Amino acid sequence: MAKERSLSGVAHDIAHHAGSALGYLTPHLAKALWGAALETTAIELLDDQPYPPVVAEMRPLRLALQAMRQTALDILQKYGFTRSDVLSIKLHGTPAPWDNTGYLLHTRVVITSVKRREFDSGWLG
Repeated sequence: MAKERSLSGVAHDIAHHAGSALGYLTPHLAKALWGAALETTAIELLDDQPYPPVVAEMRPLRLALQAMRQTALDILQKYGFTRSDVLSIKLHGTPAPWDNTGYLLHTRVVITSVKRREFDSGWLG
């Protein structure tokens, strides 16, 4: 296993990707949250079918989160880790309140290692 403290970099890279246009989460995540009258959500990216709880099903968001899950695993591997090195990769997403288009997304990723240590990207965006 790579040095555990490198999981901070993994968290940052995943959060950065999720908030960028390459993450394909915008504007779908914002629309789903607004439709459920929510301001923010937390999504476990290690779930087989990651999706925010209590929001309506949106195919584009479902597909974007599947791609985001794979990207998170790819970034983890790029740093020298395997899926078995972490217990959780939690993506937090909050649409920027001043953007009514849903294209500006604040993201944060918290990774929990098998040693139960947390590595937090902090809020980006």
